[in-house]
Amino acid sequence: MLGFAWLALRQAHEALKCGRYEEAHRLLCQPAACGHKRSWELLIQAAQGLVERGERHLRHEDVGAAWNDLLAAEQVGVSGSGADRLRQALTRLGLAEVRSLLQAGEASRAVELITQLRNRSVAGPELQALEEAAKSWVLAREQAARGEFAQALQTMSRVRTLLGQADAVEQFIAILEQRHQSFSGLLVQLHEAANQRDWREVVRLSEQVLSMAPQHFEARKARALAWRTIEPQTIASLPKQEDKQAAHEQPDKRFLLWVDGVGGFLVCLGNRVTLGQATPDAYVDIPLFADVSRVHAAVNRDSEGYVLEATRSVQVNTRPTDKALLQSGDRITLGGSCQIQFRQPVPVSASARLDIVSGHRLPLSVDGVLLMADTLVLGPGTQVHVAMPDLQQPIVLYRQKDGLAVRYGGDLTIDGQKCHERGSLRPNSTVTGDDFAFAIEPVGTGTGRM
Repeated sequence: MLGFAWLALRQAHEALKCGRYEEAHRLLCQPAACGHKRSWELLIQAAQGLVERGERHLRHEDVGAAWNDLLAAEQVGVSGSGADRLRQALTRLGLAEVRSLLQAGEASRAVELITQLRNRSVAGPELQALEEAAKSWVLAREQAARGEFAQALQTMSRVRTLLGQADAVEQFIAILEQRHQSFSGLLVQLHEAANQRDWREVVRLSEQVLSMAPQHFEARKARALAWRTIEPQTIASLPKQEDKQAAHEQPDKRFLLWVDGVGGFLVCLGNRVTLGQATPDAYVDIPLFADVSRVHAAVNRDSEGYVLEATRSVQVNTRPTDKALLQSGDRITLGGSCQIQFRQPVPVSASARLDIVSGHRLPLSVDGVLLMADTLVLGPGTQVHVAMPDLQQPIVLYRQKDGLAVRYGGDLTIDGQKCHERGSLRPNSTVTGDDFAFAIEPVGTGTGRM
């Protein structure tokens, strides 16, 4: 046993000389070395080495690596002034970054950073106040998205008390007050138009309501009903002659999915989709009313997953990039402000979803873009591409040789024909069941304005 202890201590000593502090810690924690009179001295050296390395990382502004070294040193179980100084410095930086994010109006990112600091055992009254402000701000945004502007203003008054009169706080409060003044009148007009069954006016008014409160339940429901009633046009303009030729050579691989009571979605079937500005003289798969280039970026689906390729300024999670393999939850920024969140919510499906989270929109207002690989899942829960909370079991759209088909664990009606569990879809099909209804229609070819 003594021989094993001697060997472990010798290997730990060599690891320390070479700066392999984690390896030294592992060796010194082996049963053979625990309790040996020299093991405690070497553990202290390992902790000191980790702290010194963390300080070097901090001087080079590698905050993440500095935190990793500090936590590893603290795991050794040896405390000291060096570790305390490093923790204080990193804590100050973390709190300063949280304040900076809040002053810039990025409350969600501030909450993420606060959670990270909490996981690193950071505490104190200042962090608690910043956490309350950040979470209250996020809550106010959620309330405003539902059209609850009075509650949102009350919540933001608490944020103002915690943070003071920061510019971003005052700007958001001003926006809330402005929307609060006009929102009630628009709702009255929307209800009147719905009662009179003036569906085109319902579409117009619901778009105005949802531009201010995108999660307002009544407006979303009214818009979905109006869409199904009037079957809105999806081609806003004719393409140029060269775009007609391109469309003839490569048919458009997009369609619109309208889900009753939920909303509308642009579905892209191609392995490559382009994103850019919505103009009548250029073609992109996902046209955007935003300050972006005509063809700003593309997303390619291959065996590795989804790869973003930039032709103009693009960031992924605030980091500039020319090419990036996307991970579920990544936030893409096109140009200066157009932000899109990428998600793959269904583990068993290669399909993905893009949500425009910056307030920009497509020519025809839809609730999201679906990049369909094999299947699309509609149903209750979170692991779905389209959430339908009232549905008892999921609906699956899937590809087949001749087009699209639908699968459901019960009876359904497709274009007036009753089916059991599954059936094929045509380019313009309507599908209904006991507790759902949806329709699909193709998008006009050769136009970036849908």
